[in-house]
Amino acid sequence: MKMKNGLLIGLCMVLLSGCEKTVNIDIPQKEPKLVINARLVKNEVFSVSAGRSRGVLSPVNYSSSLIEQYVVKTAAVVVFENGTAIDTLVYQPGDFLYKSVRNTRVQDGKVYTVAVSAAGYTTAQASAAVPSQSVIAGVTRIRNSRTTASGTPQDEITIKLSDPPGERNFYLVQLWGAGFGNPFGNSIYCVSTTDKDVEDIGDNTDPFDPDNCYDGGLLLMRDDNFNGGLKQLRLFVDASQLDEYNDPVTHRIYRPYIHVYRISEDEFKYNKSNNAYTNTGDNPFAEPINIFSNVKNGYGIFSLSTVAVDTLR
Repeated sequence: MKMKNGLLIGLCMVLLSGCEKTVNIDIPQKEPKLVINARLVKNEVFSVSAGRSRGVLSPVNYSSSLIEQYVVKTAAVVVFENGTAIDTLVYQPGDFLYKSVRNTRVQDGKVYTVAVSAAGYTTAQASAAVPSQSVIAGVTRIRNSRTTASGTPQDEITIKLSDPPGERNFYLVQLWGAGFGNPFGNSIYCVSTTDKDVEDIGDNTDPFDPDNCYDGGLLLMRDDNFNGGLKQLRLFVDASQLDEYNDPVTHRIYRPYIHVYRISEDEFKYNKSNNAYTNTGDNPFAEPINIFSNVKNGYGIFSLSTVAVDTLR
């Protein structure tokens, strides 16, 4: 009986191997679109990146820089304020950016639109409003507040945020250290928190793990649970990441500091989707991630924000 079953299985395998058929899938090519990237803070001079998209199957030329290949250098980039054109940005080849030579800045309480047009492309545009001013109500630091499971001492940082009532707000919190060789510091790569208002993004962000690790340059929150109130955000950071830097030439002391941005919902969605895309880039089993875009007839992100800054002492 076993021999009979074995012969039957072998016969099926022979038959199936003879049924191979090559199928050519014709994937339609998409026309390239303009790409707009500009994330600006209140009072910042207008600066916009204008490029073009590339199809997923299009060959990549690594003999020159990708930014050089995909930047659009002959675009017309116009800035509108509350519906009125106020500036045409000029391409700066050294930065691969279109910048205002008239020193046009993002003004409080305005709505701006950036329109980009270039030969061979449909005009792309995006609009954004300036959020209300971000406010840090207070910052406290307790040195060597706790020790991790591996024995690393950590400082406890508490940031108090004053959230205005009657509006929905989104936040981006960044912690910066004053590192050696770079007095303006780098964003702190690992921050631990159990705060449920911090978006759970990244590879090691289990809120129930006391030694979890959030990206200190990308702490995202929405005010759904503290609208119109005082939010206290408690974080733990390895003490060594918060060392001061004393410049040996100028003898100036640089300290770690905090940025609290009040951002638009569009930037909130863009940051979340871009982080998900980055974290799944090397996983062949992950579902495809579409990065959020608020650009009409194109791709990218145009967003405006306000920021509050404080120093850790």
